[in-house]
Amino acid sequence: MTDVQQQTATAASAGRLNTLRGNCMGAAVLLIIQFALGIVVNLYVNVPANKAFFSAIFSSAALAAHVIVALLLLAAAISALVRAIRLRKAIVFTSIGLLAILFAASAGSAFVGDGTNASSLSMALATAVAMFSYLAAIFSLR
Repeated sequence: MTDVQQQTATAASAGRLNTLRGNCMGAAVLLIIQFALGIVVNLYVNVPANKAFFSAIFSSAALAAHVIVALLLLAAAISALVRAIRLRKAIVFTSIGLLAILFAASAGSAFVGDGTNASSLSMALATAVAMFSYLAAIFSLR
């Protein structure tokens, strides 16, 4: 390989690494927003008990925002894992982050159905695990 080709390959690799770092940072920021929305929903929203799932989650603006951010978060987590696999870096951290987000989504679905404190706590703890995972990924990509 010539020096120019090596420099181009190194620059491309650094660019992909920066993209993954930014993706993980975006996921961490979305998790903070999601956590704040979750607190608002937990404290101020009464989830209707006898409604269908979709009509229940769109019964309040705060709950609807919480669900929409969750979908954006899921997309960011999948994107981060795909990028990590392609770069062969931070795969464990991004995998744990995605799994924690999926677990939180499952607990959120249960919360809409039963409204228990256990479901709410599960969402919060899974969010903390995901936040830690993405922040650890950012630091591991130095």
